[in-house]
Amino acid sequence: MSQTDAASYGHTLTKAEAGAKYDISPDVVSTKSAEEAVAFGLAVTHGTDAEKQCEVVDNAADTFLGVALKQQTVVVANGATPGYAVNDAVSILEQGKVWVEVTSDVTAGAAAYVDVSNGKFTDVSTSNLAVPGGKFETSAVSGELAALTIQ
Repeated sequence: MSQTDAASYGHTLTKAEAGAKYDISPDVVSTKSAEEAVAFGLAVTHGTDAEKQCEVVDNAADTFLGVALKQQTVVVANGATPGYAVNDAVSILEQGKVWVEVTSDVTAGAAAYVDVSNGKFTDVSTSNLAVPGGKFETSAVSGELAALTIQ
């Protein structure tokens, strides 16, 4: 949860936000232009111009490029979903560790898949897209954040 005004600050902060790096381990990050709005922490694939654009994964036949990283420099309107607008330069984590929202209960060490209905993550393989070398570093219940490793 982002702090938007003095009333939203408390004694404890959330452990992470979707799309935030998990730790300082080595990683690989690329950049492509957003063909559509891309929320932080969602899985992305090639856009219409595969060399220059990306969009949110929405099909099990898509190619997994990586996860849209949270960037502090991206301006997000108050109350809007944090992420990239159309034509923004999207930072894509191709290898490394990142916080993502899960759509099923996951266990640390489980293989990771993209839930093609929303671009979030799951450990359910049926009708979903495999994350190459992807595994969960932490356990989480559906709707919460888990750390994901992409190799």
